[in-house]
Amino acid sequence: MKVNRSEKQKVRNENPIVFEWVNNHLVKVFLFVMFLAYFYRYGSYIFTFQEGQSLFLNSGQYLRGFLNKPGGLLVYAGKFLTVFYSGAFTGAFVLASIIILLSYLVGLLCKLLGFSTPFSALLSILPACCLLIMQSHYYHLMEINLGFLLVVSMLVLSVLLDRKKMGFIALILFPLFYYLAGAFAWLFAIAYLIYRVTFFKGNRRFIESGILVVLAALVLFISEKWIFVQPRSSLIGYPVNLINDSTYQLAFYILVGFFPLIFLLTRFKYPNVKRTTTLAGVFSVMIISASGFILFRSYNAQTARVLQVERYIFDEKWDDAIRFSERNPSGNLIGQYFYNVALSETGQLCEKLFSGRQNFGVSSLILPWGNEHLNYGAWFYYSVGLINEAQRWAYEDMVVNGFKPSNLKMLVRTNLVNEDYAMALKYISILKKSQNYRKWALEYEKMVLDTTLIAGNAELKFRRSIMPKGDFFIQVSAPQNNIPLLLNSNPSNKRAFEYKMAWLMLSKDIEGIAAQLKELKNLGYTRIPRHLEEAVMIYYNAKGSFPDMGGLSVSEQTQARFSQYVDAFKANRQNVDVAKQTLGMLFGDTFMYYYHFS
Repeated sequence: MKVNRSEKQKVRNENPIVFEWVNNHLVKVFLFVMFLAYFYRYGSYIFTFQEGQSLFLNSGQYLRGFLNKPGGLLVYAGKFLTVFYSGAFTGAFVLASIIILLSYLVGLLCKLLGFSTPFSALLSILPACCLLIMQSHYYHLMEINLGFLLVVSMLVLSVLLDRKKMGFIALILFPLFYYLAGAFAWLFAIAYLIYRVTFFKGNRRFIESGILVVLAALVLFISEKWIFVQPRSSLIGYPVNLINDSTYQLAFYILVGFFPLIFLLTRFKYPNVKRTTTLAGVFSVMIISASGFILFRSYNAQTARVLQVERYIFDEKWDDAIRFSERNPSGNLIGQYFYNVALSETGQLCEKLFSGRQNFGVSSLILPWGNEHLNYGAWFYYSVGLINEAQRWAYEDMVVNGFKPSNLKMLVRTNLVNEDYAMALKYISILKKSQNYRKWALEYEKMVLDTTLIAGNAELKFRRSIMPKGDFFIQVSAPQNNIPLLLNSNPSNKRAFEYKMAWLMLSKDIEGIAAQLKELKNLGYTRIPRHLEEAVMIYYNAKGSFPDMGGLSVSEQTQARFSQYVDAFKANRQNVDVAKQTLGMLFGDTFMYYYHFS
């Protein structure tokens, strides 16, 4: 049976509460689906980053580390939920659920305050959208979401207690709430004071407000002097860490101001139901649309690509890292560095170096020592067989940034290669207490308990074979100098040789490349890698003769392609910009193109 528009309006007018309830829920379901889709499809790099930056452990000792300051348990809960970030869907589901739960609780608070106008839906949408915008920044942590969730939960509880004539319980619970929520307790206190003054009459509201102010000051004083004995700034501000981003800060301040102001907004009277419904709908659409626009503008595709490649490297999915990097060329130093690591691990550094972007030159081969690169730098040293140096980088990362899956897994590997099984077992025992890396740790634990299994592990066996055969001092300030030192110590290290040749190519040192070609056959090469062939042709074009290639020769295919390149170069050399563009489309993945145009 078809219901016409007038009948729908009649149902709406006769059942306003039911209509608004259905409408509000439909909006929240829509927002949940929107948030879920965004974080699953576009925002999953946030999960990759945050899951890799901390390690939640199932142990009492780990828990005790969060009990020594107010807000510590909030951070602990946040790190627990971050465990679900290991999967894009589970991470998106948890995050969308937390944000929508905040929206539902704000709606419940409005209802408890007797605010049942169409603007109640608008008030419940605003904080959810602010939190969504904040979460789009990959440094925004789960504990901040939980902090705001605790604030609105405590406000709802306070209003419920007041309705049962037990409002004093909220005051009694404040010290406990401060211990759980840390800095978010001050936001609750301000909102609660405005609630008491706005919704109550008589002297009692001032007395109870005064009690809360005195109680808050007393709690802070006792915490600073006797209980936690920590700086006042830490006791006041932890765990809030305001990110240096203007959009993020605007959303944060709007959200902070929202909770005290909600009690003022709910006191307004809205007599014209039809007009307020229209206005509420318009404002709701505007807020949701503005949030979507901000998300679109703030999405950082470059960061997302780098973090995805990083995940492939940390999981040792070398082929996936190479394919992804070539489909999505990175303009970031770390992204190009990881691409080169993946090429090295698959023996393709001199074969496909220029199939990816190389606009950082030699800087993308070896990262300089420094805190900003601690999380990444070990991979070069591990790839070429400088295991002790890889271990030093991973250990320093652990000291500076704490336990992370990447540094602990690297420490397990390097200690197994070095046959320091006691230390390997120490780091394995830590990973065993984690949810996402327990299986990996158990597999490596087997090799500690039965060291004969290492001979059957191709990776660890190979690392031992390319290690230095003698000792030498690592050069930190000029890390490229370690490559010839390593080759002198272990001449059969093919990985180190390819890094040396890659360094010479990115330096455009044709003479240096030509001088090393005679070593190819001794290292087991049966043909010259493609980019080295291209370097030979550049040498031949300049000198008129081939260098000593140790009995190997340049393929006919490379010679033919070089001739095509030379012809195309000559045809377009009158206009450098046109030549760069034209040759880039045809020969952008060659050393010749890099040599002339990079």
